[in-house]
Amino acid sequence: MAKFWNKRRKKSFKITVFYIGLILAGTLLIYGFRQIKHMVQDGTAKFQLKEIEVNGNYIETRADILKRCGLESSPVRLLDIDPNELVRKLLHSPYIKNAAAVTSLPASLRITIDERKPCAFIYGRGLNLIDTEGVLIPVPRRSISWNLPFITGAEGPLGSLGQRTRSKKAQKAVQILDYLQYADSPIIQIISEIDMSSSRNPKLRLVKGGVEVRLDADNYQENLFVLNQYFNHYLDWNKLAAIEYFDVRFKDQLIIKEKKS
Repeated sequence: MAKFWNKRRKKSFKITVFYIGLILAGTLLIYGFRQIKHMVQDGTAKFQLKEIEVNGNYIETRADILKRCGLESSPVRLLDIDPNELVRKLLHSPYIKNAAAVTSLPASLRITIDERKPCAFIYGRGLNLIDTEGVLIPVPRRSISWNLPFITGAEGPLGSLGQRTRSKKAQKAVQILDYLQYADSPIIQIISEIDMSSSRNPKLRLVKGGVEVRLDADNYQENLFVLNQYFNHYLDWNKLAAIEYFDVRFKDQLIIKEKKS
């Protein structure tokens, strides 16, 4: 009989130990899950986006760019950001030509903008800008100081905003401005208007007394090279307003007519 009770006690002890072990294992498992949860939460907090660097913007404000990207207010995890998606959103802007977005652990995002560079104002369903590639751009709503000439005389439909203009006259005017910029000509700073009324003979009008510059559309680079040499080496800037026009349409010639007294 004693032997029977001994066996029963041993069995009860084993069952008790088993249940205690089961309870301990369950407790450790719950504790482990809680620890993992805390670690994940801590890790998530570490990867919360904290620093956004924006470079290259002038027309678009930082606030505009963050709004386009959907990053203007709510907290965002760095790991939830798709740089390609940000670039796609940014390129919807008519002012942005190219863009790049790069994330850096633990919590940084760098956005680099390549904006379109306006070179003139032009009328077409209202006042617009046109860039150095002939792309039409809306005038920004916020106040920006522009020292840009007007392109006039480019009749007919110009095309859609955000697209390259269909107007051949407007395209030629942009080419003339681009050449002057490339040649680092002082003339580029004093042009108030490019009159394209005559597609064969464009005219520049300068801010100094409305002086006119007559060009040959087919040879405008040679024309402007000659005029640029004159401006750089011979022109008396104090007397520029007394000149009625420069005519550089003829090979190796510069015709200057002064205003009548």
